Amino acid sequence: MKYAFFLGCVIPVKYPGFEKATREVMKVLDIELVDLPFSCCPAPTNMKLAHYDTWLALAARNLCLAEEAGLSILAMCNGCINTLKEANLILKEDLQRRNQVNLALEGSGHCFNGTIEVKHLLDVLYKEIGLERIAEKVQHPLDGIRIGCHYGCHLYRPPRLMYPDELSEAASYVPVSMDQILTVLGAQPTQYSRKFLCCGSALGTNIDAQAANEITREKLQHMKKHRIEAVSVACPSCFSQFDRGQMMLERKHHDGFNLPTLYISQLLGLAFGLDRPNLGLGDHRISLQPILERVGRSS
Repeated sequence: MKYAFFLGCVIPVKYPGFEKATREVMKVLDIELVDLPFSCCPAPTNMKLAHYDTWLALAARNLCLAEEAGLSILAMCNGCINTLKEANLILKEDLQRRNQVNLALEGSGHCFNGTIEVKHLLDVLYKEIGLERIAEKVQHPLDGIRIGCHYGCHLYRPPRLMYPDELSEAASYVPVSMDQILTVLGAQPTQYSRKFLCCGSALGTNIDAQAANEITREKLQHMKKHRIEAVSVACPSCFSQFDRGQMMLERKHHDGFNLPTLYISQLLGLAFGLDRPNLGLGDHRISLQPILERVGRSS
């Protein structure tokens, strides 16, 4: 199985350890990741709101690169997956927009044809690789650690664009992939109120960082109430909001949450027994030591 690996902007710049962890995990699972000269996705905020057609054309260029390589895209970032999935769907269904975009792409030698799919890492793990195969690779079970999953907004909203083939009768979609993956890794995914509330990242990036941190605080309070010991995320922006956000909240409120936050690939890598230096565990503001000790990976 082979995918075009879309890193986006945030991971290479701020969290290269997430990339390394994902590459190492995919090697264990016999998935080949191919690097292509992708650009910014671009993000589903800012440019999209200012000039939709420019946003769409830039996304289309990335899709074209994968089409030309004959590969579907695997992305690690919720913002990237939201942009690329929406653009892919819109350009497949709207002939007028596709013609406009292809006219804009002529000068760079690209043409959108709609021949590939765009998938988040979670969907590849859950649907393509499967829980049974993941379970076979576990060497250090996660010892029943109570983990709160945060899927993030852009992974599955709006459902009609992100998961149009999996909508409920009420035209909604509730993700479960991360919970089920963590279960086979030996953790105890724990439900909590406000699970599907935004982490606050987009608000903090664009408008009001303090208000964003208060949203994060509300989620962390509910996690603590349900005795959650760590947070699992599948988006670098969500990671930053929980990890850096806790540090900022501690300065203001002294709540003492101290909830380690890990990207899903890091948890997979720990459970698979991969070398710690390959998992980017040094990028965290909140200490991972309690979690590492629980799974026998403290040294």
